[in-house]
This record gives sequence, structure tokens and C-alpha cells, in this order.
Amino acid sequence: MRKTAALCALAALSLAACQKKEEAPPAPSADAVTSAPAADAAAAPAEASSPSAAPVSVPPPAAVSLPQLAYAYKYALAAPPKAVRKLVTKHEQVCWAAGPTVCQVVGSNVSEEGKDQVSATLTLRAQPQWLRTFRAGLDDDTKAVGGRTITADTTSDDLSRNIVDTEATLRSQVILRDRLEAQLKNRKAKVSELFEMEQQLAEVRGQIDASRAFVGMMKGQVAMSTMTVSYRSKGVLAPSGSFAPLGEAAGDVVGIFVGVLAFLIRAVAVLAPIAGLAAFGWWIVRMAQAKTAPARKTPSA
Repeated sequence: MRKTAALCALAALSLAACQKKEEAPPAPSADAVTSAPAADAAAAPAEASSPSAAPVSVPPPAAVSLPQLAYAYKYALAAPPKAVRKLVTKHEQVCWAAGPTVCQVVGSNVSEEGKDQVSATLTLRAQPQWLRTFRAGLDDDTKAVGGRTITADTTSDDLSRNIVDTEATLRSQVILRDRLEAQLKNRKAKVSELFEMEQQLAEVRGQIDASRAFVGMMKGQVAMSTMTVSYRSKGVLAPSGSFAPLGEAAGDVVGIFVGVLAFLIRAVAVLAPIAGLAAFGWWIVRMAQAKTAPARKTPSA
């Protein structure tokens, strides 16, 4: 009996242990632990897609269109007469050395009215970045030969609207050209209508070429700025200190004297023929009076 009771107690204990093992949750495996964050990450978009967790839409930043500016620079330099040609030649050589894609000499002119009166004009078309460097050294070159910069002017022309409008017109012209070409390929219209479409197509093609050329010209003005440099030798030898007015007055003496002399020469050239005609008329009158005088003095018969 005791053995039977002991066996029953052991059986009851083993049955209880088996029930506890079945009720305990299984230990998580390594794969389950690794896949847990992935499951959370997969669940996050689903939660975000719900109406209650809708994300706030942020508009993209607006594109900023830069103005298309065509710059024009004007400089006036004063230098000694012998240095004017040197400056012009040096600046031309600097432009030629940069290459035609960077700088182009549009025009160059040097005029000399005397040993002390020399003037010149140089016109360049160059990239804005290259012109910044050139303008920075322009004043140094002038001071190196004993001259100075008189004026420096910068102007700009905004071509943005013209470029945008012309490009929009160009796109519409291209669409019209494509439609006309498609209609001509079908050839379902009358001969007269086909002839009119060919004429219209030729006109549209000409407008497209003109619009493209105009846009290219405006973009070229933006890509290549214009610079005009004027050189002159007048007033360079006058001092730049307190006695500058006196030196300028002394330098103008010769000019005033020459101007007065030129006026007198012109006056003589105009008055000489008039005086000659007046003298000839006065001589004729005197001769006529001399002939009539004896006739008056003779007594009557």
C-alpha cells in the first residue's frame, strides 16, 4: 500500500510539471529577435498611411530665376601724348592673348592732331569674369605711364523678359511647323490648300530661324559684356594739386590764341570778297561822276 501511494504521488508530481512546461511561453529564437525591428519598421509606414497619422506635406522650394543682364562699361583715360599709343597697343595685345572665346577686339581707332593732341578709342567684347580682372589693372596701367582715370561708368540692360517671350514664341512656332509638316505628309487636302500650307510653312520656318537668331544674340550679349575705353592727352600735363587751375589756364593759352587766329582768317575769307565788290562799285560810281562833271561846267551856247 505504501509503495502504491508513493507511485501515485510521483505520477501526480510529473503530471503537474508537464502542465507547467506547456503553459510557459517558448523562448524567442535568434531569428525572431533579428526580425523584430524589421517588423516594427514595416509596421511604421502602415501606421503613417492611416488618416490619423498623415504626414505634413512640405512644398518644394521655388526656383529662383536670375536676371539676364547685359553689362556695358565705359572708361575715359588721360595720359601723356606719347603714352596713348602704348596703352592702346598693350590693351589690344592683352585681349588678343586671352583668345577669341574670352575677349574680342570690336574696334580700335587712334587719331593725332598734333604732337600734343592724341586721342584713341578701343572697344572690347569679353566675358564678365575676364573683364573684372582687366578693369582692376586698367587704372594701374594708366598710372604707370603718368596718366589717370577720368570717368568710369557701368550700365546694364535686363534682357530676361525679351528672352522668355521670344523663347515662348519660338515654341509655339515649332508646334505650328510640326502640324503643317504632318498635314503636308498626308496630302488629303486640295492642291490649292497644299500650296497655301507650303507657303505658310516656309514663312513659319523663317520666323523660327529669326527667333532663334534673336535669342542667340541676346544670350551672347549676356555672356559677353561690352567695354569702351577712350584715351586722350588733353590736360594731362597740368598739375593735380592746388595750382591745377593755373596750369590748365596756361595750357589753354595756345588753344585760345589759335582759336582767335582761326576766327580772323575765316572773317577775312568771308569779308574780302565783299570788300572787293564794294570797292569796285565805289570805283564805278567815281568814274561816272568824273565823266558827268565836265559836262556840267561847260557854258551853254
